[in-house]
Amino acid sequence: MINVDKIAEKVANEPLKEDVVQEDKKKVPQHVIDEAKVDAVLERMREQRQMDMFNSEDWNWSGLR
Repeated sequence: MINVDKIAEKVANEPLKEDVVQEDKKKVPQHVIDEAKVDAVLERMREQRQMDMFNSEDWNWSGLR
């Protein structure tokens, strides 16, 4: 029978190859990184708008929560 816990522990304890990690970072173009940051900001703004609407006495008819 396969011991999944033993395999998971072995994989978790393996050292990372720094050259592979560095290559992955170099392959990501700057515009992709910038787009991800902008998307995160837009998502936070949308969530804030929803929370503001939820906490508004005018929009939330059931009152403040």
